[in-house]
Amino acid sequence: MHHLVPTGIVRVIACVGLGLLAGCGGRMANPTPEVSIYDRYMSCDDIRKEVAANYAEQSSLAREEAWAKEKNDMIMGLSLAFPPGWFAVDQTVEGDFPEAPQERETLALGARNRHIIAIAKDQGCWPDPSVWSPAS
Repeated sequence: MHHLVPTGIVRVIACVGLGLLAGCGGRMANPTPEVSIYDRYMSCDDIRKEVAANYAEQSSLAREEAWAKEKNDMIMGLSLAFPPGWFAVDQTVEGDFPEAPQERETLALGARNRHIIAIAKDQGCWPDPSVWSPAS
């Protein structure tokens, strides 16, 4: 009796498939440092641009974390029929994990913004008078 596919090939394909699923299990955090040696050379315009970019990145990280949680829900549902799918669950965004990478990066960006905004206040250019002025 001839097999259509040799058993060894099936095993290799199964192992490669499980390896690919296991590789989807999250990412490492890469938080932005709060202080840079170049901070003292930043102009008010540089600070405003970086603060805006950091806020945009925080929004992007929130969307990334929400998508990771939604993807986990889909994987868990599909894993009822295909149990090896459990290996693809991103454990870093689950409730029992201390902090999701996106959360750590968001907190670091917030700390960075507070630091450079303090520098801008010391330079007398925060808040931007063209955008906001205090009540008289």
